[in-house]
Amino acid sequence: MPKKLNLAPFAIVIGIAVVLQLALIGVDLQETPAKVAKRFADAYYAIDGDMQDYLCSDLAQDGELVGDYLYTKQQEAAMRGMRTSYLRHQITTAHLQVVDKTDDRATIHLTGTTRVCIHPAFMIIGKLFKIGHDYPMDETLELVKDNGQWRVCGNPFGLSPQG
Repeated sequence: MPKKLNLAPFAIVIGIAVVLQLALIGVDLQETPAKVAKRFADAYYAIDGDMQDYLCSDLAQDGELVGDYLYTKQQEAAMRGMRTSYLRHQITTAHLQVVDKTDDRATIHLTGTTRVCIHPAFMIIGKLFKIGHDYPMDETLELVKDNGQWRVCGNPFGLSPQG
């Protein structure tokens, strides 16, 4: 009589792995002030208009603040004889520290380094061959829970409606 292969232990292990993976995905999707601060910083350094999505309603009104920032970067690039993409940076290392957090307010201290990122491949090659510079990043961001979502407020990276 042929031996019957018992697959029950394998099925149990695979089932536990699937349930655990789904639970971890659910936890990862939870929005935290640190994740919002990191995504905002990524968009800011990439000179990406999507940073508007992370600003609180006071700063995001009419898109004027982000529009002015993008226009300033475009003018700066033009004065230097470049395209705006030549001014983009990518965060290479980031350390986020939650300085203070309540139910509806948070202060995040962001430190790390950025590199010029005209194209991601150029940045990687530059890092491998030690071409280019790392630029320090040190900023404190104020976040507020606005309509159930964390938003960056205050004067992030020197952006201000008055300036």
